[in-house]
Amino acid sequence: MTEMGPQADTTPEPPHPYTLAALARLMLSDAHRDTAETALSRVGTQYDSSATVAPGDFVREATDLLRLAEHAQRRAVIYERERGTSWEAIGDALGITKQSAHAKFAEYVNEWGEPFDKPERRHPDGTADDRRIPYGARYAPGAAVPANGSAEKTAAELDRWLRRHDGWADQEHPVSGNLPRYSTTEMSLLVSHATHRMRIDQLVPDPYAEADLWDYHAELMERMIRESERGGLPLHPNLDYPQEAARSRARAAALREAAGHANLRDAQPAEVGGTNQASAR
Repeated sequence: MTEMGPQADTTPEPPHPYTLAALARLMLSDAHRDTAETALSRVGTQYDSSATVAPGDFVREATDLLRLAEHAQRRAVIYERERGTSWEAIGDALGITKQSAHAKFAEYVNEWGEPFDKPERRHPDGTADDRRIPYGARYAPGAAVPANGSAEKTAAELDRWLRRHDGWADQEHPVSGNLPRYSTTEMSLLVSHATHRMRIDQLVPDPYAEADLWDYHAELMERMIRESERGGLPLHPNLDYPQEAARSRARAAALREAAGHANLRDAQPAEVGGTNQASAR
């Protein structure tokens, strides 16, 4: 009887957060939904003769719809920029020069990117956490959802909304299914960048926050090994992944230990000649 070797672990890995381009596309889809819902609500004529309809209401409604379309246009420009589209190509699509396109939309693009470039804080996975980020943050399933929602929640809502319309009912994830997520390699680069920025932006970085980043970096190294064994991207030949993971965990442990000793010293009253200052007074 042939002995069976150890079976490979087939448990799916938790998904990584959405990329910036995915979040920009989600914003655009959300804007299109708002525009479509508003337009659909004004197709019917049953209330045209109502006494509650004031002169000019239909013009005001059309103007509201125009504002929503302009909002969608701004989000479309943001998404195009995240995709790498040049200002010249955006200007051509609008029938204006690249200079005019930049003058009209650069403010919105810069406002969109600022909380990612210089966030209020970062999560242990290196992603930006800032109240200015649409939908709260790019949380993956299983992570705590902020009070004002999340990208995951919005994507699921858009899936349900689109499935209710003709032509999309046979697709389970017509919106979220094509939104790109960070790869494990990209996440490791994101964590490294977050660690570097932490040391630059903070005179004395929070040792526990930095330790969380190193622990997560170790998890990503180990995940790359598992993904490679399952047929994913090959490992870099010049990088010792187990050793990198061990180093990262050692750094995290050292940071926590040093912080713990510092906290302990802060909590102890200083001693003078064998007698602490509190009793000497």
